[in-house]
Amino acid sequence: MTITIISASFLGLLLFYLSYNVAKNRGRAKVSIGDGGDEGLQNAIRAHANLIEYAPMAMILIGLLEYRGVNSVFLIVLSAFFVVGRYMHGLTFGKFEGRNPFRFWGTVFTWLVILIASVVGLLSGYGVI
Repeated sequence: MTITIISASFLGLLLFYLSYNVAKNRGRAKVSIGDGGDEGLQNAIRAHANLIEYAPMAMILIGLLEYRGVNSVFLIVLSAFFVVGRYMHGLTFGKFEGRNPFRFWGTVFTWLVILIASVVGLLSGYGVI
């Protein structure tokens, strides 16, 4: 489960940073609950929440694929795309006016990894691969 623990550890570091960013923005905006209508705090909360919404499913899928013995190189690439995508998305959330290419591609990487891992999981689970 080396691939999963390394990937989850990188995501844990990102979660720590995004959590700290929420706390820092709460202090700046003097808001303890909710977002107080503060755009910076809203962005920090959403960047944090978005990681929490996607990371568990991706890590469960990758971990189960690793447990099932799916090709390690494939899983390293899949995990790397997920981790890079989450960093791209989380660290640039609310940092660009208009379209944010890092957030866009971070979302694409995230969705593709979950889609591919789900399909491979189904194929593995049904003994097709």
